[in-house]
Amino acid sequence: MKTFLLLIIPFIVFASGKMMSNSDYLYFSGIDKQPFTQQNEKARLYAIDTIGEKKAHSITKELTTEDVMSLKLTHSGRYLIYKITTKNYRVIINALDGTVIEKESK
Repeated sequence: MKTFLLLIIPFIVFASGKMMSNSDYLYFSGIDKQPFTQQNEKARLYAIDTIGEKKAHSITKELTTEDVMSLKLTHSGRYLIYKITTKNYRVIINALDGTVIEKESK
């Protein structure tokens, strides 16, 4: 059993794709939610994003064959993610490398 757990752990750890750098993570984790800093946070999110909204749209379209209703770039812990909603699905995509983290039906 221990051997199985030791063999499966790397697959779980690396399945989510790239993570943000330490400096970016510290920037977003320490941000207070004042209005002027929210604009800076949004600009920095888009500066770090490597796949872009068009690629996120196309990944979602391939995955669900539905049009995107809403798309939001945000962070979750050390991950920069796109939260995408279609008519029947919610999809979460890693914004650094395009890995699909989660796909669930509504």
